[in-house]
Formats: sequence, structure tokens, C-alpha cells
Amino acid sequence: MAIKLLLLLAVSMSSVLGFFPTQESGKIGDYSHQSITERALYESAAVFIRTYINAGNKYASRSGVDVTVDFIRGDRSYEAVFGTVVETIVWGNNNAQRMYANVPMRTMNAEMIFAGNLLLQSLRDQIVVLSLSPNPDWNNVRKLIGEYLFTMQMFYSNTNWVETYGNVTCNELGIQGRSMMPTAPPDVATCAGCVYSHPAVDKHSCQNNILVNGQYLTSGYLSVQGIPKPTGNDSVGIGKCSHGGKDDAFSDVNAIGGINKETSDSSLSPHFFLHHTAGEAAIQATNHFFVGEVTGLLDQLGPRLFGEFVGLPVACKDCLKPGLSLAYVIDTSLSMSIDFEQIKTKITETIQSSLHENKTMPSDFILSTFSDPVSLNHVRSTTDGYEMISWIQDMKQEGGGDCPEFSFHGLLAALKIIRPDSCLFFYSDADPKDPELEYAVLQIAAQKNVHIAFLIKGTCNTGIPFLARLENSTKATCLKQSLDKDRRKRSTDQDIHQPWNKLYSFDKASQKGYNFSTLVVVGLAAVAVVSLLAVIALQKHRTHRKQPITEQGNHRVTFPQTD
Repeated sequence: MAIKLLLLLAVSMSSVLGFFPTQESGKIGDYSHQSITERALYESAAVFIRTYINAGNKYASRSGVDVTVDFIRGDRSYEAVFGTVVETIVWGNNNAQRMYANVPMRTMNAEMIFAGNLLLQSLRDQIVVLSLSPNPDWNNVRKLIGEYLFTMQMFYSNTNWVETYGNVTCNELGIQGRSMMPTAPPDVATCAGCVYSHPAVDKHSCQNNILVNGQYLTSGYLSVQGIPKPTGNDSVGIGKCSHGGKDDAFSDVNAIGGINKETSDSSLSPHFFLHHTAGEAAIQATNHFFVGEVTGLLDQLGPRLFGEFVGLPVACKDCLKPGLSLAYVIDTSLSMSIDFEQIKTKITETIQSSLHENKTMPSDFILSTFSDPVSLNHVRSTTDGYEMISWIQDMKQEGGGDCPEFSFHGLLAALKIIRPDSCLFFYSDADPKDPELEYAVLQIAAQKNVHIAFLIKGTCNTGIPFLARLENSTKATCLKQSLDKDRRKRSTDQDIHQPWNKLYSFDKASQKGYNFSTLVVVGLAAVAVVSLLAVIALQKHRTHRKQPITEQGNHRVTFPQTD
């Protein structure tokens, strides 16, 4: 999607500081903030389209970009709005480049990774708070997202994450309560010097110059950013890393060379050979920001608000409407012990809330429980919400022993008695032990147009996506999970989704108990704290400059403080 010429003229750089802002300003074929953000937006929109707008097999084999392009071309209003969404976020991304290119915390340079991560946490919190406000200003939210993505994408081009982990996303970056790999202390040498001439760099002379991969995160010092590079050890040629490139004066200060991956041009990026890997990692991370499990905006905001944000509004399916069934299919095997009590509590809260607030209620409730052996499976239905609550509270765990469970038996039992167009919530951390029933389950779910939500998903590493096929062939429900814990392992070492803290309909997504004004103040305070930490870190680095090395060993270089 073309960005106006005015945007390109607004971005000026004396040297490269990260991915180029746009494809037009860099080497043809290189990743830029624009190309990374645009591709991730198209792919994320495709996830949303497949899940909430046009579920089924129509887009099953299409790429994410093709799905979104095809969908928005079918409606000129969607095309115009989505185009504006993309352009606004890219504008925010490139405006951050123009405003903050010389701020190491914003570009993850000079080992300001901890401060940069705190900044991302604060920006992410502000984005969620503003999105959940009663009348969101989506234009401002999108610009703030562009600002967030600028720093997040810089992490992959400017730190040694890619050298250590390849194109894997750092799932701890920008997330409150998650601990990242520590940043190298000031007295630890992080790079060894490399032969730094253009012909030598072009032959990968700096390929193995980082000393702390797998132990610490580090990033390069850039001469135009105002933080002096600590003195290295001239006798052995080790010290802190430089950013690198023909315009970085620190490239000639020990440790000589650099580590940036922002272009595929060896005169600008000493680690040019990792540019593609860094770009793909940044795309994955940007995708994860939008639609990643648990922490992505889609899970944080819910489908209705996410649809508004991305310019693809979706109609709501009211799961509590009279004439429908509300069905729960629950794995009661012993492996569910981590989640079991919270599942019972949250289902009870959902039904009690509707009963106490005199809301409309479905015509009947269905509870289907399953385990292993299949003789432990039970299904029952009632028109009395209080009786359903009693059944939920009386559920006991039993059976199991190996990973697969008789989940398709449980689903089929519920589907046989569910009313057409109803909602079904499925909870299990295992694959089906009865895959021969998959076709029957898919057929009846399609015939009755049942909307199925998989609130806990796990696998037994079978490599056969039974439940994924079922989920992709049905339409997700109006009631959407909001997870309250990180992912963790089940006892048999499979990744599972974690218990959720609230079910809510689309029209309640903006009423989640937040005091909006309070959260805005908290967000602004967090920014102030981050800025203070950056000033402290800057002073600490300045204290260490020009100091002789007094201790060296195992790549440790000590820069003592002055009196």
C-alpha cells in the first residue's frame, strides 16, 4: 500500500538506525518498518477474517496476505477503511523513527534493552487502556501502535537476539510479568574486534564477533546517539559492540566492527547476512502483537473491538439468546487439575451473572463431560440455569492416564441434542482418542451451524490437527476467553492454553471494570519511570567512559567507576 510522498520526506537519517522506514528509502528487496508492518497487518487480518467473519474452507489453503486482499476487494468500504488503518499505523511507525531515532532506549541500542522493554510494556498498557475506553479514538490508538512497533521491531535488527535464537519471536518482550534474558553488565565485554573493511565485511569477517550469545542480550553503541562507547581492551581487541556501518564512528573503537542487521548492504550492516532472518522475526513478532495467544490485541480486546480497530467490523453472535442452547463440553481427566476449579468457577459466574441481572437466557443448557475410558462420559441437558450450576459445581475429575481422551464422543453427544445456531464451549488439554468420529462431528456441527469456542487447547504431539480442523470449520462465538496466566506445560509436556478469567460478549468488551482515567494516569506514570531509568543508565554509561581496563579474563572487561 503506497505511503504518501510527504511521509517519506518527513523521515531523515544521517545514518541507518534500524530497519529503513520504507521500502523506497532502502535497498530493493530489503525489509523495512513499512513492509514488516504491512505484511503483519495483512496476515493478522486474515486470522481475524478466517475466525470471525468467514470461517470455513474458502480460505483454508490461501496465504494470509491473499485472504485479506481477496476479502477487502469484495467490499469497497472495507478496502478504504483497512487501507487507512494500515497507512495510519505505518505513519506512527515512521514518525517514531523521525522523533526518536537518536534515543537509544527507543532503538534498543547501547544496551538500553531493559529500559526499552519497560517502555514497550508501558506503551502496550496504554494501547489496551485506550482501546477499552468507552469511545476509543482509533486513529490515536493506531498511531500509538506504530510507535510501539518501531521499538519492538528494532529489537530484532539491533540486538543479538537473532544471532542467538534465529527468527524466533521473543515472547517476553513488552509483556508485564515476564522476565527476559538479562542484558550484559557494564563490565562484560560483548564483542571481539573483526577485520572491518568493506571487502572483508562482505565476506562475513564480523560473523562470529559476539561473545555473549546465549548468556546475555547486548546491542551496539552508535556514535550519533550521545552515549559514549565504554573503553575496550586494545591489547586483545575486545569490548562493547558497536552498531556498525559506514557512518558509525564507533565502528573503529574496540571492539572494532558492529552487529546491526538492518539492511542487506554490508557497508551499512556488518551482520547483513542475517537481515532476512531479522526481518522475518520482526514480522512474526508484529503478528504476535496483533493476534498472538493470550497477549495479542485480539485476545486482549475481544473480537468486536479488534474488528473496529482493524476496520473489519463483525456481527455479534448472542450465545444467550432465547431459542438457543448453551453447551459446555469438558475434559474431566486428571490432567486437567491445573485448570479444573477455575473452569467451574468461571462457567458458574457466567450463568449466575445472567440469572441475577435478568438477562435473556438460552432455552436450555447442555453439559457433556468426557475422559478415558469412554464409560466415564456423560451428557445431560436442562432448562433450569440453577440446575446447570449445580451440575457444574458437582463435577469431579477421574480417568485419564495417557494423553488422548474421548473428546469426539463428548462433542458428538452434545451436538446431537444442541439446538441449531447455538454456542458450544470446549475445554481439553489433549487430542482426541476417537479420531474416527471426526467426520461425524464436523458434519453435524456444519448442519446445525454450531459456533464452537476452544477455550483450552492442547495436543499430544500427534501431528494430526483434529481439533484445529474442527475449529477452522466452525464459527467462533460471541463469548470470548480472556486468559489470565502465561502458557505452561501439561504433565505430559504439551503446550496448553491457560485458564481464562472472564467470558464476555462483544457488546460488553469495553466494560471490564477498568477505571479509565486511573489507568491513563498509571500509564503516563510508567512512561516517566522508564524515562528516569534511561537517565540513570545514561549517567552510568558516562561514568564508565574513558576508564582504563583493570581486570580482564574470560571476556570480562572491568570499567571502574571514578570518585
